[in-house]
Order: sequence, then structure tokens, then C-alpha cells
Amino acid sequence: MSDSNEAVTTTSALARPSLMRIARRGGIKSLSEDCYPEMRNIVNKQLEEILRVAMIVNGEKHTKTLMVEDIYETLALMGHHVTRSNDLGTTTCSK
Repeated sequence: MSDSNEAVTTTSALARPSLMRIARRGGIKSLSEDCYPEMRNIVNKQLEEILRVAMIVNGEKHTKTLMVEDIYETLALMGHHVTRSNDLGTTTCSK
């Protein structure tokens, strides 16, 4: 078991089936073996950037807890407009 101070890396958390589902949602039928590590690196970098900006957004509110609204605000600041659909109970992305 890892120490509570150690961060779990995205690389270890994203299995091949997860990456394949992401690729399929993007319209990709199959992936070569060397795509998986590259995809993990890209996802890891994007997640680090989102969390870095989210911590700044959260710090401006002077709270210690990162809330869902902070993530939505962060994504909007980064140009990713995500809207919540309360009717469907899901989150959808808009362009």
C-alpha cells in the first residue's frame, strides 16, 4: 500500500481497456501497442494542468476543499465549456 502523501499516477490508473474506450469515443477502431504509453502521458499532463488551475481557482475562494464547481470553473477558464444537465442527471460537453 502506498503512503498517504504519495500521489497515484494517472499512468498506473489507466488500463488498456480504459484507454481503448476513450479512443473509441473519438472514433478510433484500433490502437497500436506504442499508442498506450503516449496516451497515458498526454492524459497525465492534461490532468496535472487542470488540477494546477483548479487549485488556483480554489485558492481564490479561500477554501480548503476542491468542489465540483471549482472544476467546472477551471475547465471554462481553460476553454473547455462543460454544462450540466439536471434533467438527465448527467454531464454533457458542448463545443
